[in-house]
Amino acid sequence: MGSVINQIDIPSFGSFSGLEWKKSVKDSGKTVQNFKRLNILYGRNYSGKTTLSRIFRSLETRKLPSNYAGSSFAMIGDKGAVTHTGLPTHNYDVRVYNRDFVTDNLSFLVNQEIGGVIKTFAIVGEQNKEIDDAIAAIEAKLGSVEGKAGLRFDLESKKKDRDTTKSAHTTASSGLEEKLRLHASDKIKKNRQYGTAVYNISHIKNDIASTKRPGFVALTTEEQAAKLTLLKQEALPDITGTLAVTLKLESLTATAEPLLSKTITPTKAIEELLKDSALQLWVKQGMGHHREKRDTCAFCRQDLPHDIWQVLDEHFSKESGDLETALDAAITSVTDEIATIAGLNTFTGTQFYADERTAFESRSKALSQALAVYKKDLEVLKKSLETRKNNLFQPVSLNAPWYNAKEIEKHVDDINALIIKSNGKTTTLEKDKTTARDALRLADVFAFVEAITYDKELGRIATLKTGADTASTACTDAEKVLRETEGEVQALRAKQKDERKGAERVNSLLNNFFGHDGIKLEARDDADKVTVKFEITRDGKAAYNLSEGECSLIAFCYFMARLEDPESKGKDLIIYIDDPISSLDGNHIFFMFSLIESLIAKPTKNPDGSNSYGYKQLFISTHNLDFLKYLKKLSLPPEKNHGGNQHFIIERNGGTSAISLMPSYLKEYITEFNYLFHQIYKCRDAEYVKISHEPFYSFGNNLRKFLEAFLFYKYPHHDNQNDGLERMKKFFGDDDMAVTLINRLNNELSHLESIFDRSMKPVEIPEIPKLANYVLDKIYEKDPHQYNSLVKSIGAPERVS
Repeated sequence: MGSVINQIDIPSFGSFSGLEWKKSVKDSGKTVQNFKRLNILYGRNYSGKTTLSRIFRSLETRKLPSNYAGSSFAMIGDKGAVTHTGLPTHNYDVRVYNRDFVTDNLSFLVNQEIGGVIKTFAIVGEQNKEIDDAIAAIEAKLGSVEGKAGLRFDLESKKKDRDTTKSAHTTASSGLEEKLRLHASDKIKKNRQYGTAVYNISHIKNDIASTKRPGFVALTTEEQAAKLTLLKQEALPDITGTLAVTLKLESLTATAEPLLSKTITPTKAIEELLKDSALQLWVKQGMGHHREKRDTCAFCRQDLPHDIWQVLDEHFSKESGDLETALDAAITSVTDEIATIAGLNTFTGTQFYADERTAFESRSKALSQALAVYKKDLEVLKKSLETRKNNLFQPVSLNAPWYNAKEIEKHVDDINALIIKSNGKTTTLEKDKTTARDALRLADVFAFVEAITYDKELGRIATLKTGADTASTACTDAEKVLRETEGEVQALRAKQKDERKGAERVNSLLNNFFGHDGIKLEARDDADKVTVKFEITRDGKAAYNLSEGECSLIAFCYFMARLEDPESKGKDLIIYIDDPISSLDGNHIFFMFSLIESLIAKPTKNPDGSNSYGYKQLFISTHNLDFLKYLKKLSLPPEKNHGGNQHFIIERNGGTSAISLMPSYLKEYITEFNYLFHQIYKCRDAEYVKISHEPFYSFGNNLRKFLEAFLFYKYPHHDNQNDGLERMKKFFGDDDMAVTLINRLNNELSHLESIFDRSMKPVEIPEIPKLANYVLDKIYEKDPHQYNSLVKSIGAPERVS
């Protein structure tokens, strides 16, 4: 339908302060409820009804009312938001009936004795055939949405097309954005391997752009594993020293070779020893045990020959002794060199970073293998020396070594290079980690983009955008043509305006609905005989001293007639009627309802059988429960397309007004009895004062009125006409709390406003929760079923004994 107000926020406007619609106006399921097409608002006097109507009227006058400078509000509707600063330029057509409307247009009714005036207005006058035909032709061209023809239907169709295409584009665009947002939030931001605490949709879009740049290549699975290992790497201490390997085999061989090849002959050889090297070695070792110690052989216990030492000395000469000494020295040197091999490489893989660790362990293994060959060569040399030593008179030949000195040197150099490289990584580790994280994140984004066919989706969204833009342009053009054509109709109708017809329409409403034949609104020639002025007459004479009820009737009929002037008729109007029956009796209240029902609420039938309504959105506020009952009978608009109806309640909490959904008991039953019971029920807990002060401020009057109604039906007959508290005494008895209650009601509570500073907090009167609970307990004690019916009517839980 369009042109409706959905919500209103009021930071500051009169009695409203800090009102946030989405926090205040919720149903029992905590779902925010909007204004509907038809809105009924109930509020007691001074609750803030007129203040709210003034906010709506500021849309009509396009300015804030006087004495409201510095006020602020924000209305949210289908034609955009309107704030206190945007009043001159909004797109809503609003008509408001409230006391300010009466003051501005019918000042005579406000100041009858000092010459107030009634502003004139015109409605379509006598028929003019040529103008009528021209208007009819243009109206046929304009057509209607309901009739499914003409410019209006064409615009509606284009609006639907615009909305459909815009919705399709928005849905697709939002869907893609949501995918990006979720991936950014759930998959990347929460993944600490990517190391970014702040990552949102803007960041992922930047990363997607990076993956689209020429030369981008996503990490392989193996590369990702390597990067993840790097991220786990902590900074290592520098590796001190370098690997140094000095090979001595060449010099040892040079020393050993002459010893192995040297030829020695005994001075006077003993043939048996020469032929048996083992025997010779055994004899040589035995000489050390026997010389200068014993004359008997330690082995066979036989006496040694007297010339044994001379014979043996001639066999083992000094030369052989020197050779043996030299061989011992050589064997020790070779043994020492063998022992050093195991301790040459003291470095371990744990000292290196991951990449260098693998290389080091490979080089270290290769070095160990090369040194093993070197060690075998040393052992061969040692074995040769030992063989010569065991047979001094037999030279030993030596084979060429197998080890590769160049290979060992290369492994040493490689390991030293790895030490330098690994040490250098400590300074660049954080930078390397950052690079690794970026690479991992981009690999993730690249895979994600592929998975959601991102480029294809972008193309689809671009196509939808083009379609939406085209439909929007077509809609704008159609709207322009429609407005221009409607302007032609308005220009023609302006020629038919007749101010006298305005007065006649007011009189028609007064007579048809209220039967006031005596009081009329007449159009008279002004003093200049050119213009017209309105005057109220009674029986043909200027009327003064009108009653408040008569003023209300005239003012409202005037407002209703104004809805038919050329500036209002045929427009998508938002109509706001504020408390129109402030001073009317029961019959007039019904007729006021009938006037609203007949001229605004009741739909009219179009030629095609569909319904047409006299408003686009209707607000009616009242403090009168009888009028509220009648409003239940208003014709209701359909629920679809911004239709339906809603009931609200305006309440004042101390000095601040608030809007909320009308309690179901008030909406369904519309009886002050339930309302008063609810107000008392709220006061049973002193903590409720933190939520709302109002029930505590009004407790005395509410309690008095409730008990008057409750006890009247309980005890219809008054036995003692002189005892105003007879019914209370019957019901409550004479216990201490009953006496306190009766005294409080009689002396203080019902006059609370006169003794209670409204700026003070109600907790200064602690008796209120006690009295509330006492009354509630008594009602339950006397009749549990009635009590539970009452609490059920206000939506509260039943009480169980």
